[in-house]
Amino acid sequence: MKNSILFLGLILLSHNGISQKVRAADTLRFAADTSYSRIVVRYKKDWLLFGTSKTGVIAFNEKNESKRTLVSPVKGGEFRDIAIHEDTIYAILSGDNGIVYKGNLESFAPVFRENGIFLDDISIWENELVLLGDPVDGNFFLRKKGPESITFNEISQKIANEPNEGCYAASGTCAQFLSPEAYFFVSGGDTSARFHYVDLWSKRTLSVKLPMKTGEGAGPFSLFFWDLLHGVVVGGDYRKSTEATQNACYTTDGGKTWKASEVFPNGYRSCVTGNKKILFSCGTTGIDYSKDGGKTWHFLMKGNFCALLLEKKTLYATTNKGYCLKMKIK
Repeated sequence: MKNSILFLGLILLSHNGISQKVRAADTLRFAADTSYSRIVVRYKKDWLLFGTSKTGVIAFNEKNESKRTLVSPVKGGEFRDIAIHEDTIYAILSGDNGIVYKGNLESFAPVFRENGIFLDDISIWENELVLLGDPVDGNFFLRKKGPESITFNEISQKIANEPNEGCYAASGTCAQFLSPEAYFFVSGGDTSARFHYVDLWSKRTLSVKLPMKTGEGAGPFSLFFWDLLHGVVVGGDYRKSTEATQNACYTTDGGKTWKASEVFPNGYRSCVTGNKKILFSCGTTGIDYSKDGGKTWHFLMKGNFCALLLEKKTLYATTNKGYCLKMKIK
């Protein structure tokens, strides 16, 4: 959603606020302190990839701390999401025009461009890709690229948007491609907060209301499923970052029904990730965790964070000052 580009001043991280759940924390400097990253993903063994606001797509080598600019900054847009298949990297530009770049550590080139389209997410299952963008002509913008295709083609299923409804590209996690047929995404707006399921094989679709806050700049921002039945959604109102109500919910039946969390995260949350044992969510007031599938959330640490990556017992969290916190979690 375009208004999610509006930037809230980040609260500087206070290491005194780190919970005892964090054993150690390192700072990885990937860009200048005026740039932030809404997405962080692993590439091969030693590289982390960051899609940034002012410094393009950055590759950071954890082993020797070297950096590469894979795609230069583009005026009128930010890099909001990255998908990887084997050695191939796909990065989307969200802004005045929707652009998809394809490449590797050596070279990149645009492979998709749609003027006037605001892209929210790119999701991948093996070597199939789905693009999600804000609505056009009454329907969400959905395009798919298969392994044998060189273009992104329109998906036959139509998901109609409600008035002033869109998706939030706050952390590249408003959609998830979970299996060859199961594609999920969330949307929100003035009067809506919804979860959408698209069956890419049977062409069946399902849209369900979520028990979350609605309004301009409010609603669901991020979702994460760890299997086809169990998932969580987080969000809130980014203009009221400390408001800790109606900002998270969970499902145990594949998204058919949703329950509001019994204990909410501590404020607006733009990203959620994890596994079946533990979940983490982050936003402009800090990071929370849940060990019961999103029913109850507990405060982990203070700070203003944009994106998360969880690998085994290591949690990566990006901020707006050009660095990523790397934390060893108990």
